[in-house]
Amino acid sequence: MESIIRDHLRNFFFLNSYFSSKEHGFIKGRSTVLQLPNFIMIKWTTQLDSGEQGDIIHTHFANAFDI
Repeated sequence: MESIIRDHLRNFFFLNSYFSSKEHGFIKGRSTVLQLPNFIMIKWTTQLDSGEQGDIIHTHFANAFDI
C-alpha cells in the first residue's frame, strides 16, 4: 500500500513540475554521486570564472554517524 501511495505522489510531483532539476538523491537517475560533478561543472566553475567565492560542503552521513 505504501509503495502505491509513494508512486502516485511521485508521479503527481513530476507531472506538475514540483521537483527542481537540482534535486538529487531520491529521484531515479539523479544520485548524490552525480550531484557533485554537476555542481562543480555548472555552479563552481561559473563562480570562479566571474571572480566570485565558491564554497563546497559535501557530507557523507554514513561516515559521519558510523552507520
